Amino acid sequence: SAMQWRWSVPYDPEGLISLFKSKDYFIGELENYMANAKAGPGGWNPGGYYWHGNEPYINAPYLFNAAGRPDLTQKWVRWILENEYSDDYVGLDGNDDGGTLSSWYVFSALGFYPIAGTTRYELGTPLFEKADVQIGDRALTVVAANYSPKNCYVQKVTLNGTPLDRTYITHDEIANGGTLRFEMSPSPAVQ
Repeated sequence: SAMQWRWSVPYDPEGLISLFKSKDYFIGELENYMANAKAGPGGWNPGGYYWHGNEPYINAPYLFNAAGRPDLTQKWVRWILENEYSDDYVGLDGNDDGGTLSSWYVFSALGFYPIAGTTRYELGTPLFEKADVQIGDRALTVVAANYSPKNCYVQKVTLNGTPLDRTYITHDEIANGGTLRFEMSPSPAVQ
């Protein structure tokens, strides 16, 4: 639907936000869009709200980062990880075109998501206490300190010991490996 395609601007979230009458209005519209999504994989008639089976706008939950609400990115990414995937015979929404939905899961479970057409990875919320990712002959270690299934909110992030004051990392920053550390909590960070 037009409501779904409205969010398909992964490479210019700031430009997309500027088309709305205010940042708060954008956040409200996106929150409503996500809140009306149907839970559960395999829905072939999902309605007009967020449907994880349509790959062109699966970046939508990460748009909250650009609007200054990473807590909502974290909330909705975790919701998708927990509600839109299953290990039974209908394990995905829609069709896993070229492994896109599977890749979304893997990246999002690691705590970051690549934005098409850029070198940026938007930060989300890691699903595992620790993961090692091979990048060539180097390793990127992702750590979720204070890990618990209930702790889906990120209090702070450091990359190789340096605190990040933004909601993304770049490929150049992780190409040589290192440690990406998330400090987790059951409550959103103070905005």
